[in-house]
Amino acid sequence: MEVFSLFFKAHLVPIYFTYGLAFFITGVVVGLEATRSSVRSLARALPFLAVFGVIHGTHEWVEMLYLMTDGAVGSLPHLARIVVLALSFFFLVEFGLRLLSANGWNHAPLARGILLLIFAAGMVWVWWWWWPSPDQWVAAADTWCRYCLAVPGAVLAAVGLCRESRELTSEQRGPSRDLRVVGLAFLLYGLPGQVFVGPSPLPPSDVVNSVLFLNVCHFPVQFWRTVMASLVAIFTVRALRVFERERQRRIEELNQARLEAQQRLAKEIAEREALRRELLRQAVWAQEEERRHIARELHDEAGQALTALHWELTALEEALPAHHPHDEIRERIEALRQLTERVMEDLRQLTTRLRPAVLDELGLVAALISYADECSARYPFTVDVEVTGPRRRLPSEIETTLYRIAQEALTNVAKHARASRAHIHLHFGDSEVRLTVSDDGVGMDVEQAQRAAACGKGWGLAGICERVQLVGGQLDLRSSPGSGTDLTVQVPIPPTTGKESHESDPTAAGG
Repeated sequence: MEVFSLFFKAHLVPIYFTYGLAFFITGVVVGLEATRSSVRSLARALPFLAVFGVIHGTHEWVEMLYLMTDGAVGSLPHLARIVVLALSFFFLVEFGLRLLSANGWNHAPLARGILLLIFAAGMVWVWWWWWPSPDQWVAAADTWCRYCLAVPGAVLAAVGLCRESRELTSEQRGPSRDLRVVGLAFLLYGLPGQVFVGPSPLPPSDVVNSVLFLNVCHFPVQFWRTVMASLVAIFTVRALRVFERERQRRIEELNQARLEAQQRLAKEIAEREALRRELLRQAVWAQEEERRHIARELHDEAGQALTALHWELTALEEALPAHHPHDEIRERIEALRQLTERVMEDLRQLTTRLRPAVLDELGLVAALISYADECSARYPFTVDVEVTGPRRRLPSEIETTLYRIAQEALTNVAKHARASRAHIHLHFGDSEVRLTVSDDGVGMDVEQAQRAAACGKGWGLAGICERVQLVGGQLDLRSSPGSGTDLTVQVPIPPTTGKESHESDPTAAGG
């Protein structure tokens, strides 16, 4: 055993260095962790543990330097060392009190005041009693700092850490166990680590001191403190994983909240888009119904009145004698009759543009053929219609949409394409209908046209896009300058649309 005692005595400098290093590392690591935000009560007490570790580690290195000088140090440096020692232990006491306060102990202010009062009174007594002998005064002051601050601080820290470990959930058993180990290490650091102090005239250190510890345990108490400080450093670093897990959980919660917010936003956008489409659909079909109503009123009221007027003028002209001397009256009647015929023709064209009766009565194919004939007669290009697949009547909404798209497409051809020929291809599939309007005109820049439509400048293309979306279809526009334009619309046919009636038009293609 004497061999071990001699070995440790010969290596006190490395022991002091390791002792100081352990607490200094603890202080630095804890200080870095204390700068991060956390809702745990432990986080609010960590800054005091960090300051204790850094200051106390520095104190042990200073004491190591004093040891290396073989005692050739004056009283003033020793006084400065005791001030640093007392300051470090004060932060340890504060760390323990903050932990206990955060866990519901309401007597921390009272305990702090009592400890400070006892410490101050004891230091005054030590200074008064042993001041004539500087060596004894320094030894007694060192002992009093450890008795009055180090031992209570270690006990308070141990109790606070153990109570904090119980606050952790079952999912954090590792950090909870590490906190209990740190608490036990602090307790053993204070008892017996700070009870067996250096020999001094202050009882009971004149008997219970580091010399007695060495004789009983055959290693110095500084080695015991070093081991406890190392355990504190190791398991404190391990226990700080609780903050990393807390941050990960908070990140996951924030990500989950962000995902839920995105989902809610996407749902709101989808609902608003659905509402917008429904409002647009109702507006479009209200417009179609109003057009149908106006066309019917013009046909039934104004058309019949003009027809009656035409027949009355004809009858009046026929009622005149063959050799009536006033040919001027006959000419006026003829002019009125011709004017009535022109108004009747204009009215017929107006009602057709508002709502072609052939679309409601004979269906989409007949309406497209009729409109192609009208465009061929009106515009400087010919329009032909090709129909493939099994012809049948479609829901009124789809037929009206495709007819209006064809109208708008041919209007754009007449305005911009400078074409000599246009072609309408209508294909009836099993589950969809496809309408293609193509021309041999000058073509266009598709991207520029789409940007113009998005900015509200290309109302024709924008209107086509809106109508296609209302029936759940797809639009494909292909063109390039100088090569004509192909506009294709694919619209799904609802599976439950009532009874389908096949059209009886014997013409497979016409125009």
